[in-house]
Amino acid sequence: MLTLTARWPLAGMVLPLVLAGCAAGSRPAASEDARATPNREYRLVDDLCDQLDPTPLTTLSGIPTTQTTYKPVRPEARHRSLGCGLSAVDRENAWVYSLQVSVSLDDAANPAEGKLTSRGAERTVPDLGDRALIHVAETLTLDNPAREGQKVQSQTGTIRVVEGRLGLQLSYSGHGGTAPAVVDAEALLTGYARQTLELLGG
Repeated sequence: MLTLTARWPLAGMVLPLVLAGCAAGSRPAASEDARATPNREYRLVDDLCDQLDPTPLTTLSGIPTTQTTYKPVRPEARHRSLGCGLSAVDRENAWVYSLQVSVSLDDAANPAEGKLTSRGAERTVPDLGDRALIHVAETLTLDNPAREGQKVQSQTGTIRVVEGRLGLQLSYSGHGGTAPAVVDAEALLTGYARQTLELLGG
């Protein structure tokens, strides 16, 4: 997600060409440089869900407006956890599409990295955090409890990400007239995960 550009010391520019060639030959591979890159420092953002771009959710749901909610947090946990949600609601048809965000910051001596283990059908998302796992469940067709004789397509999905001492979980649920393709639901979750990491690391 983040890369640091290595710069040669100025003194190296005046070395003989043969020595410069030797130095270049001993330079670590790009993958080794990436492993040496320090983790980004994250912090909680009180109005996180208000800063998220609602466009992906409104586009996917077809509902033009969204609203945000925040979960209460115990005072002693305010510096290390946050929960909020972004939702698009069609009250006339009782359709709801929502995104729930949960953030946790572990102590520096007890990093989140390495704590994420796969559950069931989750698959790895490449190039996202230190590790990211995603799963979108099979779409179900259910009776609409608010509209007799009307059916709704019900779909849920989750992405979990760890990077350094940051733990992040985003859960999507959609209950409406149609359900997006699995790849579109995965793109929604992945996009919001990347956006959330940027906001927390800004």
